[in-house]
Amino acid sequence: MRQFLERLLGLLADLPGQAPSALASLERATAAARRAHTAARRALAIAMAEEAREAERRAALTAKVSELEQRAVQALRAGREDLATQAAEAIAAMTAEINASNQASERFAAEVALARREIDAQRRRLSDLDRGRRLAKISSALNAAAPASRSGLDSFAEAEAALAQVVAENQDARFVREEMAPPAEQLIERMVDAGLGDPVQVRAADILARLRRAAGLPAMPLLESTSNAQ
Repeated sequence: MRQFLERLLGLLADLPGQAPSALASLERATAAARRAHTAARRALAIAMAEEAREAERRAALTAKVSELEQRAVQALRAGREDLATQAAEAIAAMTAEINASNQASERFAAEVALARREIDAQRRRLSDLDRGRRLAKISSALNAAAPASRSGLDSFAEAEAALAQVVAENQDARFVREEMAPPAEQLIERMVDAGLGDPVQVRAADILARLRRAAGLPAMPLLESTSNAQ
């Protein structure tokens, strides 16, 4: 499924008129590096398994040579020069094979040491790439959360400005409603401010006055009611 999604993203990026983003290119390049690293590790593991089998075969040949040498000595003691000669020929062939295997093993050990260093370096670079990729995705997400608008502001600043505008318009509308209210309602408000009767609706000023009384503070002078009375 993951490989299918990667191929699908690659096809979409190659569509006409759609230039691949830097983040998408980073994702593809990192995935390719990860696949190459995995392939290198798998190849090294296979080579190590083959070398282990070669070491077992070399050990078996060495044991066979030792056994043939003992039997060749016994054949010489028994006067069987022919059997001892055949054993010597077999020993020579197996010894040559063992020597060749040992030389190949030495070369293999040197190449494996180089391969291990390279794989370790790849692992470190891949870890750095993964960390950088995660940070790049976070940065891209933050940038996408605040894209610049035509006015040059980001979305957050534009939303805050719009909120301030709505608050200002609502306040203007409230002032207009108060000024355009019927005279009777204005009179009721003035009478409520003078302490004559209960307020028609809950007002912030009444709540503030109650809170000041609860706090033991003097009431604020009713400047508005005084000005209206005048």
